[in-house]
Amino acid sequence: MLILFDAYGTLFDWHGGMAQALAQEGVEADEAARLAAEIRGVQLQLAWHAALTEAYRDFDRVTRDAVAHVLQGRFEPETLERIARAQDHLPLFPDVAEGLNRLRGERLAILSNGTLRALQAALSRHGLLFAFDHVVSVDPVRTYKPARRAYQHALQVLKTEKRDVVFVSSNDWDAVAAEHFGFRACHLNRTDGRALLYGRAPHAVIRSMAELPHLLSSIRTP
Repeated sequence: MLILFDAYGTLFDWHGGMAQALAQEGVEADEAARLAAEIRGVQLQLAWHAALTEAYRDFDRVTRDAVAHVLQGRFEPETLERIARAQDHLPLFPDVAEGLNRLRGERLAILSNGTLRALQAALSRHGLLFAFDHVVSVDPVRTYKPARRAYQHALQVLKTEKRDVVFVSSNDWDAVAAEHFGFRACHLNRTDGRALLYGRAPHAVIRSMAELPHLLSSIRTP
């Protein structure tokens, strides 16, 4: 069995890291949190539009464009670049390090919309670069999750079958798309937020990485 993780919003606290970067530029905490959420929303819209129109731009560029769009006229270009590069050194969610430790001995991998460069930078910062057997970026197939081609790319790189993959994401749209593709998907819903009605539900919903070993045990039990 292979446990395949999303990265941004699942392992890495994208909102928290971006809000922190904005705070370091003098933005008040509440506004920094609001702006981080707005940047994330624009980032995803740009990525999905790029996938649908087949006008691909890598995720580093998409993030820079989202930052520039939301913060246009507020900061100088070099400051906007510094804020966008916060994606390279995002904090981990509090449950990640211990959660991964509990999964020691399992086959672990990442499938992310991020570039390999940015993912390696973020993982290296936390000493996790070699905690995963593979780090898979969608970059080579020039599309973004939730496109089926992104999940298929992971199968080809990892040389595994759909039935052998447990996919873990805190993004409800990602978990549902992976379930629809044929993975056993787990929505890591730390905030207990209500998922949208996509017409399909993930295989499981958990509140913390600490619950993953029990979930895996239940899947393995006939």
